[in-house]
Amino acid sequence: MLVQLQKITKNYGTIPLFEELNLQINKGEKIGLIGTNGSGKSTILKIITGLEGVESGTISCKKNGRIGYLEQMPEASEQRVRDYLLETFTFLNAIQKQLTRLEEQMTASECNLEKTLAHYGQKQEEFQQAGGYEMENKLEMISNGLMINYLLTKKLSELSGGEQTIVALARILLQENDLILLDEPTNHLDTKRITWLEGYLRHEKTAYLIVSHDRLFLDHTIDKIVELEDGCLQEYKGNYSAYKRQKEEQLEKLRKDFAEQQKEIQKIKLAIRRFRQWGHEGDNEKFFKKAKQLEKRLEKIRKVPKPREEGRKKLGKKFKETRRSGKEVLQFKEVSKAYADRIVFDKVEFSLFWQDHSAVIGENGAGKSTLLKLALEVEPLDGGQIKQGTNIQVGYLPQVIEYGNPKQTVLQSFSQACSLAEQESRRILAKYSFFSDDVMKQVHFLSGGEKIRLELAKLMQNEVNFLLLDEPTNHLDIETREEIEEILEEFKGTMLVVSHDRFFLQKMFDTFLIVEHQKIKKKTGPYLEILMSN
Repeated sequence: MLVQLQKITKNYGTIPLFEELNLQINKGEKIGLIGTNGSGKSTILKIITGLEGVESGTISCKKNGRIGYLEQMPEASEQRVRDYLLETFTFLNAIQKQLTRLEEQMTASECNLEKTLAHYGQKQEEFQQAGGYEMENKLEMISNGLMINYLLTKKLSELSGGEQTIVALARILLQENDLILLDEPTNHLDTKRITWLEGYLRHEKTAYLIVSHDRLFLDHTIDKIVELEDGCLQEYKGNYSAYKRQKEEQLEKLRKDFAEQQKEIQKIKLAIRRFRQWGHEGDNEKFFKKAKQLEKRLEKIRKVPKPREEGRKKLGKKFKETRRSGKEVLQFKEVSKAYADRIVFDKVEFSLFWQDHSAVIGENGAGKSTLLKLALEVEPLDGGQIKQGTNIQVGYLPQVIEYGNPKQTVLQSFSQACSLAEQESRRILAKYSFFSDDVMKQVHFLSGGEKIRLELAKLMQNEVNFLLLDEPTNHLDIETREEIEEILEEFKGTMLVVSHDRFFLQKMFDTFLIVEHQKIKKKTGPYLEILMSN
Protein backbone atom coordinates (compact mmCIF):
# COMPACT_ATOMS: atom_id res chain seq x y z
CA MET A 1 0.00 0.00 0.00
CA LEU A 2 1.36 3.41 -1.02
CA VAL A 3 -1.55 5.68 -0.01
CA GLN A 4 -4.80 5.06 1.83
CA LEU A 5 -7.62 7.54 2.39
CA GLN A 6 -10.10 6.34 5.01
CA LYS A 7 -13.47 7.97 5.70
CA ILE A 8 -12.35 11.36 4.38
CA THR A 9 -14.82 14.22 4.78
CA LYS A 10 -14.03 17.51 3.05
CA ASN A 11 -16.15 20.66 3.05
CA TYR A 12 -15.98 23.91 1.15
CA GLY A 13 -17.42 26.39 3.58
CA THR A 14 -20.45 24.59 4.97
CA ILE A 15 -21.05 22.55 1.80
CA PRO A 16 -19.72 18.96 1.86
CA LEU A 17 -17.60 18.07 -1.19
CA PHE A 18 -17.43 14.43 -0.11
CA GLU A 19 -18.16 12.46 3.04
CA GLU A 20 -16.43 9.31 4.32
CA LEU A 21 -14.57 8.81 1.05
CA ASN A 22 -12.20 5.82 0.79
CA LEU A 23 -9.35 5.23 -1.67
CA GLN A 24 -6.34 2.92 -1.67
CA ILE A 25 -3.43 3.08 -4.11
CA ASN A 26 -1.11 0.08 -4.24
CA LYS A 27 2.39 -0.37 -5.64
CA GLY A 28 2.50 -0.19 -9.43
CA GLU A 29 -1.23 0.57 -9.91
CA LYS A 30 -2.24 2.66 -12.92
CA ILE A 31 -5.42 4.53 -11.96
CA GLY A 32 -7.52 7.08 -13.84
CA LEU A 33 -9.63 9.44 -11.69
CA ILE A 34 -12.68 10.81 -13.53
CA GLY A 35 -15.75 12.87 -12.63
CA THR A 36 -17.60 16.03 -13.60
CA ASN A 37 -15.97 19.46 -13.31
CA GLY A 38 -16.14 20.66 -9.72
CA SER A 39 -16.66 17.18 -8.25
CA GLY A 40 -13.38 17.32 -6.31
CA LYS A 41 -10.85 15.34 -8.39
CA SER A 42 -8.01 17.84 -8.05
CA THR A 43 -8.84 18.22 -4.35
CA ILE A 44 -8.19 14.50 -3.82
CA LEU A 45 -4.69 14.93 -5.31
CA LYS A 46 -4.03 17.90 -3.03
CA ILE A 47 -5.25 15.93 0.02
CA ILE A 48 -2.83 13.08 -0.82
CA THR A 49 0.09 15.53 -1.10
CA GLY A 50 -0.93 17.38 2.07
CA LEU A 51 -1.61 20.65 0.24
CA GLU A 52 -5.20 20.58 1.53
CA GLY A 53 -6.55 19.42 4.87
CA VAL A 54 -9.74 17.47 5.68
CA GLU A 55 -12.55 17.83 8.20
CA SER A 56 -12.25 14.20 9.31
CA GLY A 57 -10.75 10.86 8.30
CA THR A 58 -7.20 9.56 8.02
CA ILE A 59 -4.55 9.76 5.28
CA SER A 60 -1.88 7.05 5.45
CA CYS A 61 1.23 6.99 3.26
CA LYS A 62 4.04 4.47 2.92
CA LYS A 63 6.98 5.34 5.16
CA ASN A 64 9.63 7.20 3.15
CA GLY A 65 7.37 6.91 0.07
CA ARG A 66 8.08 9.49 -2.62
CA ILE A 67 5.19 11.24 -4.36
CA GLY A 68 5.52 13.42 -7.46
CA TYR A 69 2.75 15.93 -8.24
CA LEU A 70 2.42 17.61 -11.64
CA GLU A 71 0.57 20.75 -10.61
CA GLN A 72 3.67 22.19 -8.97
CA MET A 73 5.08 24.67 -11.50
CA PRO A 74 8.70 25.86 -11.46
CA GLU A 75 9.16 29.36 -10.08
CA ALA A 76 10.18 31.89 -12.70
CA SER A 77 13.89 32.29 -11.94
CA GLU A 78 17.24 32.75 -13.66
CA GLN A 79 17.98 29.02 -13.23
CA ARG A 80 18.53 27.11 -16.47
CA VAL A 81 16.01 24.43 -17.41
CA ARG A 82 18.73 21.76 -17.61
CA ASP A 83 19.92 22.54 -14.05
CA TYR A 84 16.32 22.61 -12.80
CA LEU A 85 15.70 19.14 -14.26
CA LEU A 86 18.96 17.60 -12.99
CA GLU A 87 18.43 19.19 -9.57
CA THR A 88 15.91 16.41 -8.90
CA PHE A 89 18.79 13.90 -8.54
CA THR A 90 19.67 15.18 -5.05
CA PHE A 91 21.68 12.14 -3.90
CA LEU A 92 23.61 11.86 -7.18
CA ASN A 93 24.28 15.60 -7.26
CA ALA A 94 25.76 15.43 -3.76
CA ILE A 95 28.15 12.65 -4.85
CA GLN A 96 29.03 14.53 -8.03
CA LYS A 97 29.98 17.61 -5.99
CA GLN A 98 32.22 15.40 -3.82
CA LEU A 99 33.88 14.00 -6.96
CA THR A 100 34.49 17.54 -8.25
CA ARG A 101 36.10 18.56 -4.92
CA LEU A 102 38.33 15.46 -4.96
CA GLU A 103 39.40 16.29 -8.53
CA GLU A 104 40.38 19.79 -7.36
CA GLN A 105 42.32 18.34 -4.40
CA MET A 106 44.36 16.10 -6.75
CA THR A 107 45.85 19.17 -8.42
CA ALA A 108 47.11 20.59 -5.10
CA SER A 109 50.84 20.02 -4.36
CA GLU A 110 50.25 19.02 -0.72
CA CYS A 111 47.64 16.35 -1.71
CA ASN A 112 48.09 12.74 -0.57
CA LEU A 113 47.43 11.46 -4.06
CA GLU A 114 47.18 7.77 -3.17
CA LYS A 115 44.63 8.39 -0.40
CA THR A 116 42.63 10.88 -2.53
CA LEU A 117 42.57 8.50 -5.51
CA ALA A 118 41.27 5.69 -3.30
CA HIS A 119 38.53 7.99 -1.93
CA TYR A 120 37.75 9.15 -5.49
CA GLY A 121 37.44 5.54 -6.71
CA GLN A 122 35.11 4.73 -3.81
CA LYS A 123 32.86 7.71 -4.62
CA GLN A 124 32.98 6.91 -8.33
CA GLU A 125 31.77 3.37 -7.60
CA GLU A 126 29.01 4.78 -5.38
CA PHE A 127 28.00 7.18 -8.17
CA GLN A 128 27.88 4.35 -10.71
CA GLN A 129 25.87 2.03 -8.43
CA ALA A 130 23.29 4.78 -7.86
CA GLY A 131 22.81 5.19 -11.62
CA GLY A 132 24.85 8.36 -11.97
CA TYR A 133 26.03 7.60 -15.49
CA GLU A 134 22.43 6.87 -16.53
CA MET A 135 21.26 10.28 -15.30
CA GLU A 136 22.28 12.08 -18.48
CA ASN A 137 20.83 9.30 -20.63
CA LYS A 138 17.49 9.52 -18.83
CA LEU A 139 17.46 13.31 -19.21
CA GLU A 140 18.19 12.98 -22.93
CA MET A 141 15.48 10.31 -23.40
CA ILE A 142 12.77 12.34 -21.63
CA SER A 143 13.85 15.63 -23.26
CA ASN A 144 13.65 13.98 -26.69
CA GLY A 145 10.28 12.37 -25.92
CA LEU A 146 8.68 15.60 -24.67
CA MET A 147 10.59 17.59 -27.32
CA ILE A 148 12.07 20.12 -24.89
CA ASN A 149 15.74 19.90 -26.00
CA TYR A 150 15.51 23.45 -27.32
CA LEU A 151 14.49 24.65 -23.83
CA LEU A 152 17.38 23.11 -21.85
CA THR A 153 19.64 26.16 -22.17
CA LYS A 154 16.84 28.67 -21.50
CA LYS A 155 16.10 30.26 -18.13
CA LEU A 156 12.88 29.30 -16.33
CA SER A 157 11.83 32.98 -16.44
CA GLU A 158 11.89 32.86 -20.26
CA LEU A 159 9.36 30.00 -20.57
CA SER A 160 5.69 30.36 -21.53
CA GLY A 161 3.00 28.82 -19.30
CA GLY A 162 2.68 25.80 -21.57
CA GLU A 163 6.46 25.28 -21.67
CA GLN A 164 6.60 25.48 -17.86
CA THR A 165 3.98 22.71 -17.63
CA ILE A 166 5.96 20.42 -19.96
CA VAL A 167 9.22 21.09 -18.09
CA ALA A 168 7.49 20.35 -14.75
CA LEU A 169 6.21 17.06 -16.22
CA ALA A 170 9.74 16.17 -17.39
CA ARG A 171 11.12 16.81 -13.90
CA ILE A 172 8.53 14.52 -12.30
CA LEU A 173 9.31 11.75 -14.82
CA LEU A 174 13.02 12.10 -14.02
CA GLN A 175 12.42 11.63 -10.29
CA GLU A 176 12.52 8.24 -8.62
CA ASN A 177 8.95 8.37 -7.28
CA ASP A 178 6.82 5.58 -5.84
CA LEU A 179 3.63 7.38 -6.91
CA ILE A 180 3.02 10.08 -9.51
CA LEU A 181 -0.08 12.30 -9.36
CA LEU A 182 -0.90 13.86 -12.73
CA ASP A 183 -3.59 16.53 -13.10
CA GLU A 184 -4.54 16.89 -16.79
CA PRO A 185 -1.05 15.89 -18.04
CA THR A 186 -2.00 16.11 -21.74
CA ASN A 187 -2.84 19.82 -21.52
CA HIS A 188 -0.29 21.77 -23.59
CA LEU A 189 0.94 18.55 -25.25
CA ASP A 190 0.55 17.94 -28.97
CA THR A 191 -0.23 14.50 -30.42
CA LYS A 192 3.42 13.40 -30.76
CA ARG A 193 4.21 14.28 -27.15
CA ILE A 194 1.04 12.57 -25.89
CA THR A 195 1.86 9.40 -27.84
CA TRP A 196 5.36 9.34 -26.36
CA LEU A 197 4.03 9.93 -22.82
CA GLU A 198 1.54 7.07 -23.23
CA GLY A 199 4.32 4.68 -24.18
CA TYR A 200 6.56 5.89 -21.34
CA LEU A 201 3.86 5.50 -18.66
CA ARG A 202 2.81 2.07 -19.96
CA HIS A 203 6.33 0.71 -19.45
CA GLU A 204 7.06 2.43 -16.14
CA LYS A 205 6.69 0.38 -12.94
CA THR A 206 5.83 3.47 -10.90
CA ALA A 207 2.23 3.76 -9.66
CA TYR A 208 0.26 6.75 -10.87
CA LEU A 209 -3.10 8.44 -10.34
CA ILE A 210 -4.19 10.49 -13.36
CA VAL A 211 -6.95 13.09 -13.53
CA SER A 212 -7.78 13.48 -17.20
CA HIS A 213 -10.59 14.24 -19.65
CA ASP A 214 -8.54 12.69 -22.47
CA ARG A 215 -10.40 9.42 -23.01
CA LEU A 216 -7.91 7.92 -25.46
CA PHE A 217 -5.05 8.72 -23.07
CA LEU A 218 -6.95 6.89 -20.30
CA ASP A 219 -7.55 3.97 -22.67
CA HIS A 220 -3.82 3.69 -23.40
CA THR A 221 -2.33 4.19 -19.92
CA ILE A 222 -4.49 2.93 -17.07
CA ASP A 223 -5.84 -0.39 -15.79
CA LYS A 224 -8.35 0.89 -13.25
CA ILE A 225 -10.89 3.72 -13.36
CA VAL A 226 -12.03 5.43 -10.15
CA GLU A 227 -15.12 7.58 -10.70
CA LEU A 228 -15.98 10.41 -8.31
CA GLU A 229 -19.74 10.88 -8.42
CA ASP A 230 -21.99 12.57 -5.85
CA GLY A 231 -19.16 12.58 -3.30
CA CYS A 232 -18.49 8.83 -3.58
CA LEU A 233 -15.77 6.81 -5.33
CA GLN A 234 -16.64 3.76 -7.43
CA GLU A 235 -13.91 1.52 -8.85
CA TYR A 236 -13.97 -0.21 -12.25
CA LYS A 237 -11.35 -2.64 -13.55
CA GLY A 238 -9.80 -1.90 -16.93
CA ASN A 239 -9.31 1.21 -19.06
CA TYR A 240 -11.82 3.92 -19.97
CA SER A 241 -13.60 1.88 -22.66
CA ALA A 242 -13.97 -1.04 -20.22
CA TYR A 243 -15.39 1.39 -17.63
CA LYS A 244 -17.97 2.65 -20.15
CA ARG A 245 -19.16 -0.89 -20.83
CA GLN A 246 -19.39 -1.73 -17.12
CA LYS A 247 -21.13 1.57 -16.37
CA GLU A 248 -23.74 0.95 -19.06
CA GLU A 249 -24.32 -2.61 -17.80
CA GLN A 250 -24.76 -1.25 -14.27
CA LEU A 251 -27.12 1.43 -15.51
CA GLU A 252 -29.17 -1.08 -17.52
CA LYS A 253 -29.46 -3.33 -14.45
CA LEU A 254 -30.42 -0.34 -12.31
CA ARG A 255 -33.09 0.66 -14.85
CA LYS A 256 -34.60 -2.85 -14.75
CA ASP A 257 -34.38 -3.15 -10.94
CA PHE A 258 -35.88 0.33 -10.49
CA ALA A 259 -38.73 -0.39 -12.97
CA GLU A 260 -39.52 -3.77 -11.35
CA GLN A 261 -39.48 -2.30 -7.86
CA GLN A 262 -41.73 0.58 -8.93
CA LYS A 263 -44.23 -1.97 -10.31
CA GLU A 264 -44.10 -3.88 -7.02
CA ILE A 265 -44.57 -0.68 -4.99
CA GLN A 266 -47.55 0.34 -7.13
CA LYS A 267 -49.12 -3.11 -6.64
CA ILE A 268 -48.72 -2.85 -2.86
CA LYS A 269 -50.14 0.70 -2.82
CA LEU A 270 -53.11 -0.45 -4.92
CA ALA A 271 -53.69 -3.39 -2.53
CA ILE A 272 -53.55 -1.01 0.48
CA ARG A 273 -56.18 1.26 -1.09
CA ARG A 274 -58.42 -1.72 -1.88
CA PHE A 275 -58.19 -3.20 1.63
CA ARG A 276 -58.97 0.18 3.16
CA GLN A 277 -61.91 0.63 0.78
CA TRP A 278 -63.24 -2.86 1.60
CA GLY A 279 -62.73 -2.15 5.29
CA HIS A 280 -64.83 1.01 5.06
CA GLU A 281 -67.51 -0.61 2.91
CA GLY A 282 -67.87 -3.71 5.06
CA ASP A 283 -66.88 -2.11 8.36
CA ASN A 284 -64.42 -5.02 8.66
CA GLU A 285 -61.36 -4.55 10.92
CA LYS A 286 -59.61 -7.50 9.24
CA PHE A 287 -59.16 -5.51 6.02
CA PHE A 288 -57.70 -2.55 7.93
CA LYS A 289 -55.18 -4.90 9.60
CA LYS A 290 -54.09 -6.28 6.20
CA ALA A 291 -53.69 -2.71 4.89
CA LYS A 292 -51.55 -1.91 7.95
CA GLN A 293 -49.37 -4.99 7.37
CA LEU A 294 -48.78 -3.97 3.75
CA GLU A 295 -47.89 -0.41 4.82
CA LYS A 296 -45.24 -1.80 7.19
CA ARG A 297 -43.92 -4.00 4.39
CA LEU A 298 -43.75 -0.95 2.12
CA GLU A 299 -41.78 0.98 4.75
CA LYS A 300 -39.20 -1.82 5.02
CA ILE A 301 -38.51 -2.00 1.28
CA ARG A 302 -34.98 -0.83 0.55
CA LYS A 303 -35.53 1.58 -2.31
CA VAL A 304 -33.54 1.09 -5.52
CA PRO A 305 -32.12 4.53 -6.37
CA LYS A 306 -33.58 6.22 -9.41
CA PRO A 307 -31.11 5.97 -12.34
CA ARG A 308 -29.20 9.25 -12.47
CA GLU A 309 -29.83 9.76 -16.19
CA GLU A 310 -33.58 9.66 -15.57
CA GLY A 311 -33.41 12.77 -13.41
CA ARG A 312 -30.81 14.62 -15.48
CA LYS A 313 -31.62 16.81 -18.42
CA LYS A 314 -29.49 16.39 -21.48
CA LEU A 315 -27.38 19.33 -22.59
CA GLY A 316 -29.93 20.55 -25.10
CA LYS A 317 -31.97 19.80 -28.17
CA LYS A 318 -30.80 19.30 -31.72
CA PHE A 319 -29.76 22.18 -33.93
CA LYS A 320 -32.63 23.95 -35.60
CA GLU A 321 -33.60 22.58 -38.99
CA THR A 322 -32.58 25.01 -41.72
CA ARG A 323 -32.41 25.11 -45.50
CA ARG A 324 -29.41 23.44 -47.12
CA SER A 325 -26.57 25.35 -48.72
CA GLY A 326 -25.20 24.89 -52.21
CA LYS A 327 -23.23 21.74 -53.06
CA GLU A 328 -19.79 23.39 -52.73
CA VAL A 329 -19.63 25.06 -49.32
CA LEU A 330 -16.05 26.31 -49.21
CA GLN A 331 -13.21 26.53 -51.73
CA PHE A 332 -9.60 27.56 -51.09
CA LYS A 333 -7.76 28.33 -54.33
CA GLU A 334 -3.99 29.01 -54.15
CA VAL A 335 -4.45 30.65 -50.74
CA SER A 336 -1.34 32.15 -49.12
CA LYS A 337 -1.05 33.68 -45.65
CA ALA A 338 1.91 34.99 -43.64
CA TYR A 339 2.46 36.87 -40.38
CA ALA A 340 5.47 39.19 -40.72
CA ASP A 341 8.17 36.87 -42.17
CA ARG A 342 6.50 33.61 -41.02
CA ILE A 343 4.66 31.82 -43.84
CA VAL A 344 1.58 29.93 -42.58
CA PHE A 345 0.05 28.82 -45.90
CA ASP A 346 1.64 28.72 -49.33
CA LYS A 347 -0.78 28.32 -52.28
CA VAL A 348 -3.18 26.03 -50.42
CA GLU A 349 -6.06 24.36 -52.27
CA PHE A 350 -9.01 22.26 -51.00
CA SER A 351 -12.82 22.16 -51.13
CA LEU A 352 -15.59 21.32 -48.67
CA PHE A 353 -18.96 20.04 -49.83
CA TRP A 354 -22.48 19.99 -48.36
CA GLN A 355 -22.69 17.72 -45.29
CA ASP A 356 -18.92 17.10 -45.13
CA HIS A 357 -17.90 16.66 -41.50
CA SER A 358 -14.18 17.48 -41.59
CA ALA A 359 -11.58 17.90 -38.84
CA VAL A 360 -8.49 20.10 -39.09
CA ILE A 361 -5.44 18.45 -37.49
CA GLY A 362 -1.77 19.40 -37.20
CA GLU A 363 0.96 20.42 -34.78
CA ASN A 364 0.64 23.43 -32.46
CA GLY A 365 1.28 26.63 -34.39
CA ALA A 366 0.75 25.01 -37.80
CA GLY A 367 -2.14 27.37 -38.63
CA LYS A 368 -5.32 25.43 -37.77
CA SER A 369 -7.13 28.34 -36.10
CA THR A 370 -5.91 30.65 -38.86
CA LEU A 371 -7.57 28.34 -41.40
CA LEU A 372 -10.97 28.85 -39.71
CA LYS A 373 -10.47 32.62 -39.52
CA LEU A 374 -9.62 32.74 -43.23
CA ALA A 375 -12.74 30.70 -44.03
CA LEU A 376 -14.78 33.20 -41.99
CA GLU A 377 -13.11 36.13 -43.77
CA VAL A 378 -12.03 37.69 -40.46
CA GLU A 379 -8.35 37.41 -41.49
CA PRO A 380 -7.10 38.99 -44.75
CA LEU A 381 -5.46 36.88 -47.47
CA ASP A 382 -1.99 37.53 -48.83
CA GLY A 383 -2.78 35.71 -52.05
CA GLY A 384 -5.27 33.42 -53.76
CA GLN A 385 -9.04 33.25 -53.38
CA ILE A 386 -11.59 31.84 -50.91
CA LYS A 387 -15.15 31.21 -52.09
CA GLN A 388 -18.14 30.49 -49.88
CA GLY A 389 -21.06 28.60 -51.43
CA THR A 390 -24.63 29.81 -51.76
CA ASN A 391 -27.13 29.96 -48.86
CA ILE A 392 -24.38 29.60 -46.22
CA GLN A 393 -25.50 30.26 -42.63
CA VAL A 394 -22.41 30.13 -40.44
CA GLY A 395 -22.10 29.24 -36.76
CA TYR A 396 -18.65 29.82 -35.20
CA LEU A 397 -17.21 28.77 -31.84
CA PRO A 398 -13.73 30.34 -31.36
CA GLN A 399 -11.02 28.77 -29.21
CA VAL A 400 -10.70 31.93 -27.11
CA ILE A 401 -14.16 33.25 -26.26
CA GLU A 402 -14.24 36.96 -25.50
CA TYR A 403 -17.17 39.30 -24.87
CA GLY A 404 -17.53 42.89 -26.05
CA ASN A 405 -19.50 43.69 -22.91
CA PRO A 406 -17.93 41.57 -20.12
CA LYS A 407 -20.36 42.91 -17.49
CA GLN A 408 -23.37 41.47 -19.31
CA THR A 409 -25.07 38.61 -17.49
CA VAL A 410 -25.47 35.16 -19.00
CA LEU A 411 -29.19 35.88 -19.40
CA GLN A 412 -28.60 39.23 -21.14
CA SER A 413 -25.95 37.80 -23.47
CA PHE A 414 -28.15 34.85 -24.47
CA SER A 415 -31.41 36.84 -24.83
CA GLN A 416 -29.70 39.46 -27.00
CA ALA A 417 -28.02 36.88 -29.27
CA CYS A 418 -31.20 34.85 -29.76
CA SER A 419 -33.83 37.64 -29.60
CA LEU A 420 -35.84 35.81 -26.93
CA ALA A 421 -37.87 36.98 -23.95
CA GLU A 422 -36.50 36.45 -20.41
CA GLN A 423 -38.76 33.54 -19.44
CA GLU A 424 -38.03 31.59 -22.63
CA SER A 425 -34.30 32.34 -22.29
CA ARG A 426 -34.27 31.04 -18.71
CA ARG A 427 -36.07 27.85 -19.79
CA ILE A 428 -33.54 27.14 -22.55
CA LEU A 429 -30.49 28.08 -20.46
CA ALA A 430 -31.59 25.59 -17.78
CA LYS A 431 -31.03 22.81 -20.36
CA TYR A 432 -27.41 23.91 -20.52
CA SER A 433 -27.04 23.79 -16.70
CA PHE A 434 -27.51 27.52 -16.13
CA PHE A 435 -30.06 27.55 -13.29
CA SER A 436 -31.66 30.41 -11.29
CA ASP A 437 -28.73 32.50 -9.96
CA ASP A 438 -26.34 31.15 -12.62
CA VAL A 439 -28.03 33.20 -15.34
CA MET A 440 -27.25 36.41 -13.41
CA LYS A 441 -23.49 35.74 -13.41
CA GLN A 442 -21.51 38.24 -15.46
CA VAL A 443 -19.91 36.64 -18.53
CA HIS A 444 -16.35 37.66 -17.58
CA PHE A 445 -16.64 35.47 -14.46
CA LEU A 446 -17.49 32.33 -16.47
CA SER A 447 -15.09 29.38 -16.60
CA GLY A 448 -13.86 28.07 -19.94
CA GLY A 449 -16.41 25.24 -19.86
CA GLU A 450 -19.28 27.59 -18.98
CA LYS A 451 -18.38 29.88 -21.89
CA ILE A 452 -18.49 26.95 -24.31
CA ARG A 453 -21.89 25.84 -22.96
CA LEU A 454 -23.27 29.37 -23.33
CA GLU A 455 -21.97 29.80 -26.89
CA LEU A 456 -23.29 26.37 -27.91
CA ALA A 457 -26.69 27.32 -26.50
CA LYS A 458 -26.67 30.42 -28.71
CA LEU A 459 -25.58 28.49 -31.81
CA MET A 460 -28.32 25.90 -31.37
CA GLN A 461 -31.05 28.53 -31.18
CA ASN A 462 -30.05 30.05 -34.50
CA GLU A 463 -30.39 28.63 -38.00
CA VAL A 464 -26.97 27.24 -38.91
CA ASN A 465 -25.97 25.00 -41.81
CA PHE A 466 -22.16 25.46 -41.67
CA LEU A 467 -20.50 24.95 -38.27
CA LEU A 468 -16.91 26.04 -37.61
CA LEU A 469 -15.71 24.94 -34.18
CA ASP A 470 -12.26 25.64 -32.70
CA GLU A 471 -11.46 23.17 -29.89
CA PRO A 472 -15.12 22.68 -28.82
CA THR A 473 -14.28 20.08 -26.12
CA ASN A 474 -11.65 22.18 -24.32
CA HIS A 475 -12.34 22.73 -20.59
CA LEU A 476 -15.21 20.22 -20.61
CA ASP A 477 -15.57 17.14 -18.45
CA ILE A 478 -16.05 13.77 -20.13
CA GLU A 479 -19.80 13.68 -19.51
CA THR A 480 -20.36 17.03 -21.25
CA ARG A 481 -18.01 16.08 -24.11
CA GLU A 482 -20.10 12.99 -24.78
CA GLU A 483 -23.34 15.01 -24.74
CA ILE A 484 -21.85 17.45 -27.27
CA GLU A 485 -20.78 14.53 -29.45
CA GLU A 486 -24.37 13.22 -29.45
CA ILE A 487 -25.62 16.64 -30.57
CA LEU A 488 -22.98 17.07 -33.28
CA GLU A 489 -23.61 13.57 -34.63
CA GLU A 490 -27.17 14.69 -35.41
CA PHE A 491 -26.10 17.92 -37.15
CA LYS A 492 -27.31 17.74 -40.77
CA GLY A 493 -25.17 20.52 -42.26
CA THR A 494 -21.47 20.96 -43.01
CA MET A 495 -18.93 20.96 -40.20
CA LEU A 496 -15.30 22.06 -39.98
CA VAL A 497 -13.69 21.43 -36.59
CA VAL A 498 -10.26 22.04 -35.08
CA SER A 499 -9.52 19.64 -32.22
CA HIS A 500 -6.72 17.87 -30.32
CA ASP A 501 -9.21 15.51 -28.64
CA ARG A 502 -8.17 12.22 -30.23
CA PHE A 503 -11.15 10.23 -28.90
CA PHE A 504 -13.49 12.90 -30.31
CA LEU A 505 -11.66 12.84 -33.66
CA GLN A 506 -11.72 9.05 -33.88
CA LYS A 507 -15.42 8.88 -33.02
CA MET A 508 -16.76 11.80 -35.06
CA PHE A 509 -14.76 12.20 -38.28
CA ASP A 510 -13.50 10.31 -41.28
CA THR A 511 -12.39 13.31 -43.37
CA PHE A 512 -9.31 15.27 -42.26
CA LEU A 513 -7.51 18.41 -43.40
CA ILE A 514 -3.88 17.89 -42.35
CA VAL A 515 -2.00 21.16 -41.86
CA GLU A 516 1.79 20.80 -42.20
CA HIS A 517 4.71 22.43 -43.98
CA GLN A 518 2.53 25.41 -45.06
CA LYS A 519 0.23 23.07 -47.02
CA ILE A 520 -3.09 21.30 -46.46
CA LYS A 521 -3.69 17.67 -47.42
CA LYS A 522 -7.21 16.24 -47.44
CA LYS A 523 -7.42 12.57 -46.38
CA THR A 524 -10.24 10.17 -45.56
CA GLY A 525 -10.27 7.21 -43.17
CA PRO A 526 -10.26 6.51 -39.40
CA TYR A 527 -8.31 9.10 -37.41
CA LEU A 528 -5.79 6.70 -35.85
CA GLU A 529 -4.96 5.23 -39.27
CA ILE A 530 -4.49 8.73 -40.71
CA LEU A 531 -2.24 9.56 -37.75
CA MET A 532 -0.07 6.47 -38.24
CA SER A 533 0.23 6.96 -42.01
CA ASN A 534 1.12 10.63 -41.79
